[in-house]
Amino acid sequence: MKQRVITGVIFGLVVLGLLLFSKETRLILLVLVPILSFAEFSKLTGFKIQDWIVSILIVGAYTALCYYKGESSQNYLAYTLVGINLVLLANLFFGFLNLERAKAPLGSLYILLPFVLAIFLEWHIPNYILISAMLLIWVSDSSAYFVGSQLGKRKLFPSISPKKTWEGLWGACMITLIAAYILHSYFGIGTWRAWVVIGLVVWGLGAIGDLIASQFKRYFKIKDSGSLLPGHGGFYDRFDAFIFILPFLILLIEHFNILS
Repeated sequence: MKQRVITGVIFGLVVLGLLLFSKETRLILLVLVPILSFAEFSKLTGFKIQDWIVSILIVGAYTALCYYKGESSQNYLAYTLVGINLVLLANLFFGFLNLERAKAPLGSLYILLPFVLAIFLEWHIPNYILISAMLLIWVSDSSAYFVGSQLGKRKLFPSISPKKTWEGLWGACMITLIAAYILHSYFGIGTWRAWVVIGLVVWGLGAIGDLIASQFKRYFKIKDSGSLLPGHGGFYDRFDAFIFILPFLILLIEHFNILS
């Protein structure tokens, strides 16, 4: 626990520092996170040369499309990514995907392309949105852990993540919504209802993103994606929720103008 807290505090300060210092350091973060996360994902799933080729082709094609076609292709990419995430959500319950065969296209679409989209929109996404998303994810994740460890009795998804509980999930919901309201009061942007929606998205979809990462790790018989962050695992372990919610968050902010 001590190691987990120390690592979490240091890592959190570094991430927030990169987000706050300048647009250039924020861009560095948006490049480093997917690269390190995807490197860990490829290692835990046992990528072969053909998997790397598929991933490079997919990311290259979508990047070129966004570059040459502009906003219309970026809108298409955002909805495509939401569709991919919904497929991953359905697979949690029905298990219809062959993760061994689908790991390359799924990995590139699910991990790398949300950041490609975020980088193209980087100069338009307000800094406080990324900061708020990070903070709310950490609040939700930490509160689910502490509430679940103290009060948890009913298992949430024992076949995939046996330590998560319904009590931890609902405790995280209440605490995350309180944190979202505090952020609304601090930034003074948008309505409290919009921030409640953001809080619910981060809480609910963040929990799903964590379960999807756990499903991959359980399928490939790996406990942690890496060891870069003592007590926390790797970058993929720490950013699995953020990776999953990013396309939904971009749609809410950029295309549905929820904070306008």
